[in-house]
Amino acid sequence: MTFWIMTAIIAVLAVLLVICVTLHCLLKKDISVLNQELQMIDRTNSNKRLTTGTFEKNVCKLCGTVNSVLDEQKHIVMESERSTREFRQAITNISHDLRTPLTSAAGFMQMLKSDKTPEQKKSEYIDIVEQRLNFLVVLMNHLFEYTRIIEGNIIPNEENVNISNELRNIISTYYESFTGAKFSVEIDIPDTPVIVYCDFGSFKRIVQNLIQNVLVHGTGYFHLAIDTDRQEIIFQNKIPNPENLDVESLFHRFYTADFSRTTGTTGLGLAIARELEQNMGGDIRAYAERDVLSIHVRLKFEDDARMKQFK
Repeated sequence: MTFWIMTAIIAVLAVLLVICVTLHCLLKKDISVLNQELQMIDRTNSNKRLTTGTFEKNVCKLCGTVNSVLDEQKHIVMESERSTREFRQAITNISHDLRTPLTSAAGFMQMLKSDKTPEQKKSEYIDIVEQRLNFLVVLMNHLFEYTRIIEGNIIPNEENVNISNELRNIISTYYESFTGAKFSVEIDIPDTPVIVYCDFGSFKRIVQNLIQNVLVHGTGYFHLAIDTDRQEIIFQNKIPNPENLDVESLFHRFYTADFSRTTGTTGLGLAIARELEQNMGGDIRAYAERDVLSIHVRLKFEDDARMKQFK
């Protein structure tokens, strides 16, 4: 009896040993295959992901972890490449924006110095040179302001602001600009106070940038409204060439739908507006439907500010 028991035990152990050796060989083979696939992915910069035919949970877990690392690495590479393209495009745009008015101003200065230029033309040329130089001043101010914002050098001094009054005051300063551009203006601002917790200087700059964007790129129609239910300020205007507008890129630095860059804009106004708003804990989003562009400014209304103080 003892002999048969010992024989059975030995047989079971032998089977277990064979199973262990087999699993070890299969595991070793799986690891070797995974290593080869990983080397191939690294060598060819392929988008392929690791796969395994084993059911061994640790190998499957390792495979999943490696795939997560690969996905993150690809994302980092893509973001780096996108940032590099944006930087190169920004340098190109800045160079263009600096060179164009400088070249123009230099040309008119040469004509001003010429004895052949009629006196009545010189006054016109002086005005043109002044316009070109003013644009350069605006560009440099925008660059300086944007740099300060992204470097965190602008700290908001937030307080309760009645934006109903402030929006009326700001929009009134653009009355002649809208009239001269033949805009139909519609304003929906409540008569009762609408209190927002924000930095007043940043809020004013945001509204000014958005209105200036309307005047430069919009046409014919402008609608400004406060949506108290959604706690947003909404800017709407018609756009002349909606097919040229990339809404996703609208707030990127130096983006402009005017590919010929003839409008005399820096492309930084909306980027500055979003950075300022996000710096205060809000956000700005853009939506386009047919020939109408809507920009929604999400602010911290008074109730939100109080809740934040109690948390």
